[in-house]
Amino acid sequence: YCGPCYGAADTSEQCCQTCLDVENAYKKKRWRTDMLFVTAEQCVREGKDKQKPKKMTKNQGCNLSGYMTVNRVAGNFHIAMGEGLERDGRHIHSFLPEDTPNFNCSHIIHELTFGPLLDEEAPLNGVTKIITEETGTSGMVQYFIKVVPTTYKTPQAKQIAVDALPSLYEEVERAGEEGDDAVETNRYFFTERFRPLMSEWDDDEMEESEHFKINQDDHNKVELAMGGSHGHHAHGHHDHHKVQNSILPGVFFMYEIYPFQVEISQKSVPFTHLLVRLLATVGGVYTVFKWFDSFIYSHDQNQRSSKIGRY
Repeated sequence: YCGPCYGAADTSEQCCQTCLDVENAYKKKRWRTDMLFVTAEQCVREGKDKQKPKKMTKNQGCNLSGYMTVNRVAGNFHIAMGEGLERDGRHIHSFLPEDTPNFNCSHIIHELTFGPLLDEEAPLNGVTKIITEETGTSGMVQYFIKVVPTTYKTPQAKQIAVDALPSLYEEVERAGEEGDDAVETNRYFFTERFRPLMSEWDDDEMEESEHFKINQDDHNKVELAMGGSHGHHAHGHHDHHKVQNSILPGVFFMYEIYPFQVEISQKSVPFTHLLVRLLATVGGVYTVFKWFDSFIYSHDQNQRSSKIGRY
């Protein structure tokens, strides 16, 4: 028996006898291995496709950095609980439901940009969210981002973009080499929403969602109907209940790209234009003073003429 390596073999004679062999071959090629456990016959034979997700440990954390290339359409990216898998054309997360309270989605966004950062600070830079037991233990933090395509046509912007992240934005490097002053990037603004994993309910909120039915009998009793069962309604103390919401804990960035584009350009004005404007200002001031002097002179002449006529 010579097990297939599913395209990851270095030579045609190489065999992958076990699931680990297939996984190592994929890692050597730097291919994704998350789907091997449910597709490779070696992994299915060894029962790797039925393995449960690993349990989490409290106080685990990570520091993420990098970049990605996306299409100019609306989409989202997220850091969420569980292992991300692609099944039946859908992206799903595999995790143990009882582990959800252990996933704390507290985070600090040091920097998030959609292209080279030029003239201003990105709105999400420095945003900090700390989730505590009072705010629901864990939950879903959603950032709704509106991306505005922006083109800078200034030599300063081109130089800043080239010096900032040359290894990430090859089109900026090419523009600098070709002498093109136009730099395409994106600005954005955002809104946010937090949905806690655990919500607190009391009896008053439960009663608002229940259906009351009044039965008029000999004693005019009020009966409560909920889920087909009946019981007497009595006034007393209200208990608080913890209710777990059906959400995927994590941090989600939903972005939408505007269909229009903003162009920012800088044009230098020559010194002759400044000189012409100064002369025009001086001429205007001189003309106004001339009119004012003529008005005062004519008014004074009229007063003298009226005095001579009296005598």
